[in-house]
Amino acid sequence: MSVLLLTSAGHAPGVTALGVALAVTWPEPVLFVDANREPDQTVLAGHLQGSDPGGRGLGGLLQAHRERRPLAACLDAMTVPLADGGRDFLPGFSHPGMVALFGPAWTELARALEDAGRTVLVDAGRITPDGLPPALVAASSGVAVVTGSRLVDLAALRLYLPLVVAAAGEERVGLVVVGPGRPYGSGEIGHRFGVPVWGKVAWQPVEAGVFASGEPAPRRLLSSAYVADVRALGAVLAARATDRRALLREPGRSSVPHHATGRGSPAS
Repeated sequence: MSVLLLTSAGHAPGVTALGVALAVTWPEPVLFVDANREPDQTVLAGHLQGSDPGGRGLGGLLQAHRERRPLAACLDAMTVPLADGGRDFLPGFSHPGMVALFGPAWTELARALEDAGRTVLVDAGRITPDGLPPALVAASSGVAVVTGSRLVDLAALRLYLPLVVAAAGEERVGLVVVGPGRPYGSGEIGHRFGVPVWGKVAWQPVEAGVFASGEPAPRRLLSSAYVADVRALGAVLAARATDRRALLREPGRSSVPHHATGRGSPAS
């Protein structure tokens, strides 16, 4: 199936909230992965209301990798339910020290996600000076870079967006603008950076808080502009996933190269 990455250049535009919202509104079974290399366990503490993963997540997969057990065979057992309908969650790192230790396992994880049998949405956290994990980028159908529309958001985007474009290629990178018109519009931002805008998300902190931190749902949540925009973005991402699968079916095409490592692409 297809792997879709969600990331940001900084200033907390709401990547995790968007990822959870996409997953719970996705029209078919989906796996949401916390691959944030600055671990904060937001989903476990927020949307899942303090759930104890019981050793499941990337930490469990790291142990399996060390024991030379295939990650593809272990993946489902390392997930927890996120919502009904086959919508599951793979918890992230339970300790900051795990991030460096996971380096040798990124490539096998990427292959396991490709073979998961359902769409995979990955919260990759912030883009670092080394970029994103190359194996995840190579496996992905697309990389959605989430940004706000303030000048501080765009300043960070100017610094880090080129790293993602260089690693993934222009055809696999798009912007998601949270809160367009505060003050810059999504079309203006896309034109400025030369990257297509795949979607926009209304600035509705109350609605976003339901998915980000498990806040009580307001009335008419499902008919809100926030959820409508999330559903529209999901349709765009699903179309990209379909196109990517068709491309990879061509003879001689592959996604994750055997030389991909857990280290990020160097800054240019």
